Amino acid sequence: MSWTNFLLALIGGILCWVVWIVLADATRTDPVVISTGSEQGIYFQVGKEIGDSYMNRHQAIRCEVIPSEGSHQNVARLQDGTADVAIVQNDAVADERVRSLAILYTEVLHLVCRKDADVECLNDLTGHSTSLGSRSGGTYSLVEELLRFSRVEIPAEHQRNLGFSQSAEALRSGDLDAAFFLVGLGSEIIEDLIASPEFELVPIQIRAVGSEGTFVSERAFIDGFRTHYPHAKVAEIPLMSYEGSPTGPMPSVGIGAVLACRADWDEELANDLVQTIFAHRAVLGRKISLLSGLDEQSSQTQLQFPLHRGAEAYFRRNEPGFLAENAESIGVLITVALLLASGLHGTKKWIDQRRKNRVDVYYGRVQQILDSIGHQRVSDFGAALLDLEEIESTTCQELIEERLDADHSFVILQNMISRCRAEIERAETATGRT
Repeated sequence: MSWTNFLLALIGGILCWVVWIVLADATRTDPVVISTGSEQGIYFQVGKEIGDSYMNRHQAIRCEVIPSEGSHQNVARLQDGTADVAIVQNDAVADERVRSLAILYTEVLHLVCRKDADVECLNDLTGHSTSLGSRSGGTYSLVEELLRFSRVEIPAEHQRNLGFSQSAEALRSGDLDAAFFLVGLGSEIIEDLIASPEFELVPIQIRAVGSEGTFVSERAFIDGFRTHYPHAKVAEIPLMSYEGSPTGPMPSVGIGAVLACRADWDEELANDLVQTIFAHRAVLGRKISLLSGLDEQSSQTQLQFPLHRGAEAYFRRNEPGFLAENAESIGVLITVALLLASGLHGTKKWIDQRRKNRVDVYYGRVQQILDSIGHQRVSDFGAALLDLEEIESTTCQELIEERLDADHSFVILQNMISRCRAEIERAETATGRT
């Protein structure tokens, strides 16, 4: 086969491979399933906007955004493989089949009470019907731990486990006096409730022991709770967040809302999704204010579930490679290696020179015998042969002991000895004739 035909075949093969890759990507049929929350909730809105951004950026990808009962069901879907991506709380219980992609925002615990219930803190809930949140959602697990830490016991007959919409309806109908909502700031369901003069937001705080009108420091209380529940964050509901309420910053506790995925989800898809989120964060922030605080640094810290390999590759894309990161150490090692090599080379040259000098001594002795024969100053040819044999024997012994090298110089010496022996024999024969 000629070089021209070979190159044409190679180019054709490469083109076929590229076309195959493009077609395989373009014909991707399995949708990316994103499990969110109730259709009226923020999880569903966030999931839908992220899915739309993902599809706009990658035309070959289809996303299917499905509602759920909350964080716990989302985790279950990731673990059984019925969802690829989901929004879960950072305190959710999951196994090694779940991985994190990024923290999206912080969810803040809201306690909404009827004003006529006269609730000022968690301690006052003991005599009131209270919704702790749906058991399939994330609110319940946080509230349960918070009440246990606070030593607040709500009788079983007063406890309700309702979803957000059901809790809001029960508050309006008077079936509930209080309800917990773990939602993002600016939540529509909280906005609607607080718009009514019947309801108010109550701080997440406890009353100091033995003091009716004094409360434990908000920071001290939440910091203490965090030692018991490390995934919690110090949070607050800012001034005037909801139709003029609260009238001052209100202490609370928060949990990160995490975009998670299956551990075995495609690495390239995961990388592309995280890249899409941060590339479109300005657009996402305009549509959903909670996402305006998206930040690459904070989005990968204090995660309960390890980062997915695709997300990790994205976050570490600007980190220096091994050579750049260890350039100084590598430079030192190279310098030391060069110095050692230089030293070894110098030592070898010195040893070689010493061996060359020893060969030169034997050159001189053999040449001296040759000169003596030429000037007919040797009457005892037997003594000359003995001297020559002694030189030959000594040089062979030194070669064995590696005091001489079997190099070109040694070959020349052996040739000189052979020539000298021949000259002695020739001179001895000539002398005998005369």
